[in-house]
Amino acid sequence: MKHLSYTIYEPLEPQKELVARADELVFVKDGFSFWAMTGSVLWMIYHHLWLPLAGFLGAIIVLSTLAHLLGASPGAGGILFIGSSIAFGFLANDIRRMDLERGDYQMIGAIAGHTRIECERRFFNDWRPLQDARSNEAKP
Repeated sequence: MKHLSYTIYEPLEPQKELVARADELVFVKDGFSFWAMTGSVLWMIYHHLWLPLAGFLGAIIVLSTLAHLLGASPGAGGILFIGSSIAFGFLANDIRRMDLERGDYQMIGAIAGHTRIECERRFFNDWRPLQDARSNEAKP
């Protein structure tokens, strides 16, 4: 049975209410992303990865232009796009993690399991008691 692992990110300034904090958490899967490979541009737009999107499109334009200037066949651009999409599938979740850390998020944990639901359940089963204990410590 396959094993999945996720890293969990929380805003640097999380909400006070526990349910709102839980809604803000971002789970990022480790490893290859099929959806990032098959729809790289849409995947980056969906995750608001504007700088990586600009870099990706710029790289495609530069590589296609170079292929054209070097006299490559007309299908070379398509092959280049497919190759870069496959490579992006392997790098996408790492790029997403870097973007979260560059922004206003911090990694607060990692979890592994057989499905995403199992990973989330395991994480929240461990996370909830810690948050309850912290809120009890904060009370006078």
